[in-house]
Amino acid sequence: MLIHKRKMMLVMLLILAFALAACGNNGQKTAESNTGDTAAGTKAEEPSAEVPFAGNKQSASQFPRTIQHVKGELTLENAPQKIASVDIMATDYLLVLDIAPVVSEGFSTKDRSPIFGQYAKGKEVVDLGGKTNLETLLEMEPDLIVMSSTSTNKVERFDEFNKMADSVVIDFSLDAPSRLRKFAELVGKEEKAEEVIAYFNQLKEEARTVAAKHNNETVLFLISNGKDFTVIHPTNFPIFYEEIGLTPVPGLPEEGKIGGRIGIEALSEFAPDHIFIAENRRQMDPANPQGLINIWTENAVWNNLEAVKNNQVYSVDTLVGDTFFLGQVAGLKAIKEHLGRE
Repeated sequence: MLIHKRKMMLVMLLILAFALAACGNNGQKTAESNTGDTAAGTKAEEPSAEVPFAGNKQSASQFPRTIQHVKGELTLENAPQKIASVDIMATDYLLVLDIAPVVSEGFSTKDRSPIFGQYAKGKEVVDLGGKTNLETLLEMEPDLIVMSSTSTNKVERFDEFNKMADSVVIDFSLDAPSRLRKFAELVGKEEKAEEVIAYFNQLKEEARTVAAKHNNETVLFLISNGKDFTVIHPTNFPIFYEEIGLTPVPGLPEEGKIGGRIGIEALSEFAPDHIFIAENRRQMDPANPQGLINIWTENAVWNNLEAVKNNQVYSVDTLVGDTFFLGQVAGLKAIKEHLGRE
């Protein structure tokens, strides 16, 4: 009887061993198939419309690391856990990497930009308001403060911020992918950045393809201020012109931060074939997101524009007229969508 029990026990152990081996093989096959799906050379997948670039993939690169930035260098012993952004454009790049700062200036942008709102959704971020509230900033006890070089009033206060916590200024004279890589270096998400940039470059190529079909037609990007327009100038936004191949209207004003302001009469003289137009993000009413654009619908000069008569005026996200990564994504998508229509 004892021998019989031992035989039964041996049989049971063998069955269990085979079962475990089978499970291990299935797990290996799953891992191999997943690896194959992300092999080099496959086409970059477009992120979901709801939460583009979602995911929290961390790079294998290690800390400590030394970061070179506009104001010098900073050694980070560990990946920062509580980042404060005193510049909404810096927040934009962090959100693209799926990093939510604990506190951010101008976080109400989520109510003024659909694409920014997608990234901000579900993120708990304390809003510093339009002007940085230092008391709130201190209360959040950040271990890193970030800003862009274009935010000159913040850069001038760099030493003040640096006394509160380690601070960095990201060079925004770089192109959007290079800026994203610098932010990724701060948080150890270089691999994530490269995934986003692969999609970004694919989107540029698709926009370039549709732009080539309209190379004999002029294009103008504008911000509507209600009473006049701000030109999104090709010099300051080469991605929409030089890099994509769109043809700007000749004689654009070049004064001002992003190209100067023009009235409706000047717009009529420029007579662009296509107009991409955004609301002034700072002046718009979030409850009436097209109000500053729709105000022109009763204007006789506006209605006499060839672009208006040909239904070639396209509303774009408010971020398009500034140096946001998501603004460039939104602009490229708009070019692809509207100029790609048959």
